[in-house]
Amino acid sequence: MKVHTDKNCKETHKFEEFGNRLDTVMFRQNISNQELARKMFLATSTISGYRTGRRSPSVKDLASLAEILGVSSDYLIGVKDQP
Repeated sequence: MKVHTDKNCKETHKFEEFGNRLDTVMFRQNISNQELARKMFLATSTISGYRTGRRSPSVKDLASLAEILGVSSDYLIGVKDQP
């Protein structure tokens, strides 16, 4: 069983917030994991990992996500509340 340190829990929470915001934007725009993955040249499982908070995007992928979805990267990572 893996024990989380405070730092690990905080990092996991950040990924979950990113995933929640990504999920909301994709839902509102009616974009599927498959469609977004195709546009980004990524595996569908990668997008799924982002949405569930199991994975975090690289800086390059974060910028691509923001551009494709028409929102700011600051919004996606939780720095700003307005897309």
